[in-house]
Amino acid sequence: MMTPLQQSIWNMIKCFRRNWRLFSDSERTTVCGADCMLMALHLSVAEINKKLCGEFKASLSEVILSWNYFVPDKLGILPENAKAPENYADIRNTYASFLKHCNMMDLVDIFIKCETLGLQIEPISSVSICHY
Repeated sequence: MMTPLQQSIWNMIKCFRRNWRLFSDSERTTVCGADCMLMALHLSVAEINKKLCGEFKASLSEVILSWNYFVPDKLGILPENAKAPENYADIRNTYASFLKHCNMMDLVDIFIKCETLGLQIEPISSVSICHY
């Protein structure tokens, strides 16, 4: 049985699937959940580290620091005094490129697009998406 938040997110994804033409050029777009977003961010941090240090690796602390800044930043709820992780702009660009190359959209992008287009079936707060 799903929690109310899970049901709301599921309904948002169904809305995305029904209106995919408003979101993407391809009907075969994959939706990234939080676990996939974290994996893509991990790969992005490792890619930036490879460019800077020559080794394709990322420590858990680097990934978590990036995640804790990345999600609120994408949702536009980042506190004013939040300090960006090192090389954050490169990490974010690499993440976006990775999703585009793999024909994927993450839950945050879908949430923002649904909200912008007024397609939300049920209200979902950006804070609840951040903690999903």
